[in-house]
Amino acid sequence: MIKCIAILLGLISTLSACSEGENPLNAPADYADYVTIGKSVNTRQEQSGELKLLNTVFFAEVFQTKEAVDAGGMITNTTLTGAGNAQGGLALSDEMTPYLTGARTSTIQELDRIFPDSTYYFNFDTPDGNIRQLPARFTRGTGESLNPGPITLSLTQGGIIVNPNAVDSNQDLIVSWSPFEKGAADPDNIIDDMIYAMFGNCMGMETVHSGHAFEEGALTYAESSFTIPASALHAGQSSMLEVEHSNMETDVVKDIEIIVTYAASTFLDIQITGENTQNLTCPSVPYAFDGGASDREQAPE
Repeated sequence: MIKCIAILLGLISTLSACSEGENPLNAPADYADYVTIGKSVNTRQEQSGELKLLNTVFFAEVFQTKEAVDAGGMITNTTLTGAGNAQGGLALSDEMTPYLTGARTSTIQELDRIFPDSTYYFNFDTPDGNIRQLPARFTRGTGESLNPGPITLSLTQGGIIVNPNAVDSNQDLIVSWSPFEKGAADPDNIIDDMIYAMFGNCMGMETVHSGHAFEEGALTYAESSFTIPASALHAGQSSMLEVEHSNMETDVVKDIEIIVTYAASTFLDIQITGENTQNLTCPSVPYAFDGGASDREQAPE
């Protein structure tokens, strides 16, 4: 009788948990939201409007689900294997979003020699099973360029074009960009080509982001501008803008979305008018919040 009562109480507990909306994680896809691998061209926009190539980069990321993030991060031992420099396996970082920067070169052609267009494989562990050989394939015709062209940025406040060196801290800043000509809707209806707009303060900390892939309200190829709120603009301080166009191929394997991207980013420094009374250690040239801005110093630890 005691054993029966214990079983009954267990069933009641299980039903109670379900009624309260609990959804136990029980598969790797419950921890891994999506993975991204890409090749990007990074450009600096000078105050004059001139565009200068900074570098090209190979990268890979694993984005955890909200449930996994809320639990403190549940994906471990993340590696990438494949062609070129990935033949022996490359370890991703142990951060909440495991990340890998494979190399920075001067041209896409140089990058292709180190990381040729091929199939690469993600491997990682979760509490409910391990992922091995999750494929992400770069597909490009001979001589074809899939990276978007260099992006030109323009700034307006109150409907008036403003100089990057004279941004008003009391008004929202509208950041506009040249058309994403290679951008398009996804024929597989997984996710359309994306645009990311980011803003970092003088200390190299990202403080505004337009939204990541699959997030509600995130920007797609059809968008042409994004608003940096006045609350993020601090008088007398330098800051940095970044806009990325992401030309993507998509797939779903083992219930995990896969994004392979050829991307382009442009970085632009801005100076906000007025007197700096909030952070006297703020440098006149902002620290980089993204490694793609390789012409800027990283913030001291």
